[in-house]
Amino acid sequence: MTGYQQQHTEGTFRVVFLHGSGAGPDTPFMNFFAEQFIASGAEVVRPDFPYWQQVRETGKKRPPNKMPVLVESIDQLLSVLQQDGKPLVLMGKSLGSRVMLRLADKHNASALIALGFPFYPPQKPENSRLQELSMTSVRGLILQGTRDPFSKPLQAAKVELPANWQLQWLEGADHGFSATRAKATDTARIWQQAATAIKEFFP
Repeated sequence: MTGYQQQHTEGTFRVVFLHGSGAGPDTPFMNFFAEQFIASGAEVVRPDFPYWQQVRETGKKRPPNKMPVLVESIDQLLSVLQQDGKPLVLMGKSLGSRVMLRLADKHNASALIALGFPFYPPQKPENSRLQELSMTSVRGLILQGTRDPFSKPLQAAKVELPANWQLQWLEGADHGFSATRAKATDTARIWQQAATAIKEFFP
């Protein structure tokens, strides 16, 4: 089973927070949002995907595992964690949000939160992942930067999301919710705006 960090185990609900492809669960971004959830009364669990465990062990960057491997690793973890029946919120950064979609129904998640959903790969915008949002009927919130290259086609066209999803744009944010270098001081404001939206969405 994959390794994980577990914080504030006395929390009244559990947020399982899945990292993105290029960085693990210990980034300033992941730390900030984990702290926000703990302050909201949540237990927070941050797993390592299998490839990230290898990054930790070798110190060498690696590409993500194939989707079935990622899903299987988190499925096993959730099967153990959720034996206590604690209310579950699944949250993912980019790649992590794609993994959570595939597990939401099986593990009776009460809510889903996607931070920077990778709608369209920038190099292959024709490979839309929009249909993946229909994998579950659990209520979900997507927070997306207006400068995110993964959502450019979405902004250009009027796209209908499934009825269980809300989409909130973060003005000036990129895929990692950072502002431009010229407006670097805005990044903290963007992160706080995202955290506020999540807290309002929590069940």
